[in-house]
Amino acid sequence: MDARSTYAHTDNLKYRLRQACQLLGVTDNTLRTYADNAGIQIKRANESNPRAVASRVFEPDTLFQLAQWRRAQGWSKAPAGQGPVIIVVDVVKGGTGKTTTAVETAVHLQFMGLRVLAIDLDVQANLTQAFGYEADILDDEIASYGVTQEAVINSTIDNLVTPFLQTSTRPSPSASDNSKIEGLIKKPFGEAGPHLIGANIDLANMETHIANSKGPREMCLRNLFDAATRGEISSLPLSNYDVVILDCPPNVSFTSTAALGAADLVIAPVRMDAFAIKGLIRLMGEIESIDATYKVRPELVILPTHYAPQIARIGRMQAKINQYKDLLAPNVISASEDFPKSLDQYLPLSLQRPSCTATSEYRMFAEFIQGKVLSISAKKGK
Repeated sequence: MDARSTYAHTDNLKYRLRQACQLLGVTDNTLRTYADNAGIQIKRANESNPRAVASRVFEPDTLFQLAQWRRAQGWSKAPAGQGPVIIVVDVVKGGTGKTTTAVETAVHLQFMGLRVLAIDLDVQANLTQAFGYEADILDDEIASYGVTQEAVINSTIDNLVTPFLQTSTRPSPSASDNSKIEGLIKKPFGEAGPHLIGANIDLANMETHIANSKGPREMCLRNLFDAATRGEISSLPLSNYDVVILDCPPNVSFTSTAALGAADLVIAPVRMDAFAIKGLIRLMGEIESIDATYKVRPELVILPTHYAPQIARIGRMQAKINQYKDLLAPNVISASEDFPKSLDQYLPLSLQRPSCTATSEYRMFAEFIQGKVLSISAKKGK
């Protein structure tokens, strides 16, 4: 058996026409037209089973290629501004669906034709795992897991942040550029899918590096991303992306504060309980503080998660969260046992179960976020 480039068994992900349509958000006839005209090789069911009907079988990389082909035809909405929109997924509370929201939003935005880079800022590396990588496996262990070197996370965003912080003033291109960091950007579903900068235990060093840095440490990621967008950091070609999604640790830290300082849009997944509401209030205080100091204020979207209207406490929490109704997403994410199970497979839930309720809800949310991205990008382009 050939070694895999991720821990996920992506070869098992095959979709018939209806499921593929649900992921791309198109009709059966539209997808048939795409498949006929895109020039992309699409497998047939009888290739692996001679007794099967010769119907098309779509795989994740095929669908992502079709999404990018559709964009190239001008049939999907694309941002107009220069450089990516930075989305931060953050709330000062664990267990709210933060990583799941980052993963599912990245996947669905990519299916909509946007080019997405997800960055894991949490040393627990759940985002990394959800995209098919195991953070704690060493090079000499890969053979026993049936994976290639590509499956190992040897570099994190800290490999860019640390040299960037070594100067107290804004670095020149020669000072900020790094030698090419091999394997920094992972492509779990091919070139056309969402890309990833993963996390491992070494990411813990970034907190100390930011804390000990000179100058406005809250702006260090914003400055890094600005330099990368200008093409000054070869290892981070941000001009290739429309959206960068940062998954933050679930606590107040220099890392999460720096992420907020870089954000154009903050998504706050709020589990419907009292502690999560407190975490939201703490997050809003962080945003206020950054705005007061640096005049940087990202938009905030609150996404209720683990929603179960039959539970009495949900109604009580709904009344509390309605005080922020102008910031609420247009839909909620229902409670589901599918979410923890999906992480065990090293795959986003939407790719495992395209037809489930949670996938539909996250697609609806991603459509809302797509509108925000287009609006923010248009403002940045002026």
